[in-house]
Amino acid sequence: MPARRAATAPFRTAWAPLRSGPFRSLWIATMIANIGAWSQTVGAAWLLVESAGGADQVALVQTASSAPVVLFSLVGGVLADRRDRITVQLLAQSWSAAAALALATLVLQGAATPPAVLVLTFLVGIGIALRGPAWQAAICDLVPAPQVPAAVALSSVGFNLSRVVGPFIGGMVVATLGAAPAFLINVLTSLVLIGVLLTRPRPPRPPAGDRDGWASMRTGLRYVCASPVLRAVLVRAVAVGIPAGAILALLPVFASAAPGGNALLYGLLLGAFGAGAVAGAVLLARLRPRWPPETLLSGASLTFAGVLAALSATPSPLPAAALLALAGIGWIGMLSTLNTTVQLAAAPELRGRALAAYMTCAFGGLALGGVIWGRLAAAGGVDVSFLAAGLMLALGTGLRLHFALPMRDDVGEAAS
Repeated sequence: MPARRAATAPFRTAWAPLRSGPFRSLWIATMIANIGAWSQTVGAAWLLVESAGGADQVALVQTASSAPVVLFSLVGGVLADRRDRITVQLLAQSWSAAAALALATLVLQGAATPPAVLVLTFLVGIGIALRGPAWQAAICDLVPAPQVPAAVALSSVGFNLSRVVGPFIGGMVVATLGAAPAFLINVLTSLVLIGVLLTRPRPPRPPAGDRDGWASMRTGLRYVCASPVLRAVLVRAVAVGIPAGAILALLPVFASAAPGGNALLYGLLLGAFGAGAVAGAVLLARLRPRWPPETLLSGASLTFAGVLAALSATPSPLPAAALLALAGIGWIGMLSTLNTTVQLAAAPELRGRALAAYMTCAFGGLALGGVIWGRLAAAGGVDVSFLAAGLMLALGTGLRLHFALPMRDDVGEAAS
């Protein structure tokens, strides 16, 4: 019996934050909203595939989705630290819903040109960029401190569960009904999150610190740059984001070139990636007490790099789905480890801005990767891009020599 309890302890620990009602309701509603966002991603990418866009143009969907996080996350971080985080999430999600509705309207009118799709995808991403820091910073307000790592992992689990369900729904809808209903799904799921946020009690406004918004942003940036731990996270986030973006940017092109390739196959492959990430979150609950963050990050990076190299020689959908599930494990290992390090290292009054800086670097890498790998694929093929991205990610683990993450017990001290 003691052995059985010990074996199940990591599983119980992984799901413990869901006992908190406020965390549970927002976690579920956020996951539902993300299902709609992934459904829209499938619709937008496949619209460009069907418009005979090249690999570089299709990959720009990833750039259009990620660039707003680069440009607006720091603004979202300031709002998360200076304003009511529930209201920030509410307004940001309402913006995304309005942009998704505009995109659906354009498609129904037959006016959705590739530039229009990219611009409105960018506008949807602005809402996501403003909501992200507020949601991430609120995690520490919703669960006890010992449950923060598990809550961060659960946030990633919810995101990746939506990555399983959303692409599958989006693929089926696009393949049978077209892209417009996929965008309308995003509007409807956004309304679910908006409804939950409207019913949440407003917590006291966090201390504003500097009155001027620009001063608040500068304070946050100075704090991040002065912390060796946070500096290491930002450098590693860029080093991970650029090569990891190859899969998200080029998967629509890969799916369309596969035998029987269509929107449904793209959704299924993206869903396999998400399923692996969900399994990876459970695995992390077992590994985190035994391995330091640097070991987890380097191991996950090498796993993802190996998958990229293998995908370059795998045109068949079934082996590719298995590889993408393994990539999902590596993905959650990388991002959850970096996110948790920021959560635990940052001072509470600056946590929103620290998380925003991390998101800016991670998504900046993804946005830049969308451009790099799309152009390389247009010139030499998707297989060449995957192989080059895998090599870059593997070499990037060498940054641990100068930008290593700390041992768990040193996080608080190193950040101060």
